[in-house]
Amino acid sequence: RVYPDDFFYPMADKLGYVQEHRLVVAKALGRNLHRWEIVHHKGDKYPKGSREDKGDNRYPENLQLVTDDRHRQITILETRIKYLEAENKKLKELLNNA
Repeated sequence: RVYPDDFFYPMADKLGYVQEHRLVVAKALGRNLHRWEIVHHKGDKYPKGSREDKGDNRYPENLQLVTDDRHRQITILETRIKYLEAENKKLKELLNNA
């Protein structure tokens, strides 16, 4: 939670809260983030989307500032990679069982 006299207050919601990962990046950059800027969790240390990943707010190790378009591209590529890894695993299992 931030208060009206806080430099980062413009990023706060109506109740005065700022998402922790956004605040971490804003403080590291020394500026407020724009609404269209998205903080992406890279998920390098913990499984992508896990509670541990979402709580891993190390910048820049696990947090990346991106635009909405770039975030969409990252998500599409991550989904494709996950699919291809699953297909690769299936093929390896087929070869091992042959």
